[in-house]
Amino acid sequence: YYDLVFDKIRKGGFIVADNVLWSGKVLGKEKLDEDTKALIDFNKKIQSDIRVENVLFPVRDGLMVVRKL
Repeated sequence: YYDLVFDKIRKGGFIVADNVLWSGKVLGKEKLDEDTKALIDFNKKIQSDIRVENVLFPVRDGLMVVRKL
C-alpha cells in the first residue's frame, strides 16, 4: 500500500503504520513467517527511502509515523 498511496500524499503529509514490530518477531530470533518477512521488508523500505523521515514508537506492537519531505 505504501507505493500505491505515496504519490497521493502531499508534501508534509503523513503515513501511519501500525504493528511494525510484530510482537518482536521482526528481530528475526525465531523462524520467520510470510507476514514477518513482509514487515521486515516494509521497515527496511521506509528506512532507505530518502523522500521521507520517520519515527517508530515502540508502543505495543510498534507504531511508525512517516512524513513525506
